[in-house]
Amino acid sequence: MRATAAALPGIPPAKRTLIAPVVREPVLHRQIADVLRREIAPPGRISDAGVVWWSVDMAAYAGRVPGIRTGRGCIAGCADITVLHQGRAFFIELKADDGQLSPDQAALAVEVLFAGCRYGVARDARECLALLDAWQIPRRGAMRI
Repeated sequence: MRATAAALPGIPPAKRTLIAPVVREPVLHRQIADVLRREIAPPGRISDAGVVWWSVDMAAYAGRVPGIRTGRGCIAGCADITVLHQGRAFFIELKADDGQLSPDQAALAVEVLFAGCRYGVARDARECLALLDAWQIPRRGAMRI
């Protein structure tokens, strides 16, 4: 049975509004990875159309020794998903509906664009597939947008 305002006795009308929870980025990341597995290929495996993708998760990872990542060339702001096709690189940053690019992410997005690559932000699987389509990256078309 669907919940309605009338089904919530004892709660003032102003407080009866039901709001869907925001899908957080780790859950969104998993959902989109599942879509890309179906639409392109498993991560790190090339598709029949010559597309390969993978995901990177460095969120809040500092390791045991501060500064060790930067010494190895790891930087803040890396996009969540990298897609390669025909010698070109495409980067997708995933954000929850209420999320924004951090200053590091925005700065790296500018550098990536100046380098001639593509960069996009997706808030759900539909937006991710729309980016792939706009960039003319071949996919199976199992999911319509």
